[in-house]
Amino acid sequence: MTQEEVVSGLKKLLSERVRIPVARAQGLDLHTSLLKEGLGLDSLDCVELTIGIEEEFGLVFDDSEEDWMHHFSCLDTLSQLVLTARGELT
Repeated sequence: MTQEEVVSGLKKLLSERVRIPVARAQGLDLHTSLLKEGLGLDSLDCVELTIGIEEEFGLVFDDSEEDWMHHFSCLDTLSQLVLTARGELT
């Protein structure tokens, strides 16, 4: 799976799970902030997105990590997390 495919899936999840308008989600680039200062996601949105990612990409994340929000800074870091968890990025 490529980063572009993961990013496309993440944009779809943002629309479906977090209810970001499709046009806005599709317009995001790799480095647009997903958090409050950018797209405006809060911690509950990130939890909902995490559940969607687990279902969409067949992953299970370790929720014992203390600072997991840094993965949600932008689509680049989030897609890299997915690729790493799938063993497709080292």
